Amino acid sequence: MSEYTFRLADETDAPAIARWVTENNQIDPEDVQLGLKKNSPTAVYFIVECDGKPIVCAPLICVMHLCHLAFNPAARASEKLNAMQTLFDGVTAFAVQYGVRRIQTLTLPEYGVAKFALAHDFVADDRTLLTLDINKLLPDQS
Repeated sequence: MSEYTFRLADETDAPAIARWVTENNQIDPEDVQLGLKKNSPTAVYFIVECDGKPIVCAPLICVMHLCHLAFNPAARASEKLNAMQTLFDGVTAFAVQYGVRRIQTLTLPEYGVAKFALAHDFVADDRTLLTLDINKLLPDQS
């Protein structure tokens, strides 16, 4: 019976990983760059082996996800815009402090938040975002 193991990659895995990435035309070059420590300080690489033979490598990075914005309905539009800029600056600084280099959010193009985000270097990705809610896999803690 085969034994599968899970471990962190080490320097000896680098040549094989580089070859696998180079030979796989389904990996977006931007995703390869995203997984590099110089671009994403939180990057870690995991390896799964079958009977000691590496089978798959998966680089993972920490990403900050903006869940939503809750505005004071009594605030003026100019106050909301200034608050958004301050929030953007503060969250970006917070992310950098912790080695996070990517902030994402879900929105609709017609929302003001989407317009603000696009004007502040957020980029819409035309691929499908797949999300795993690990809480749904855990026993109920209530």
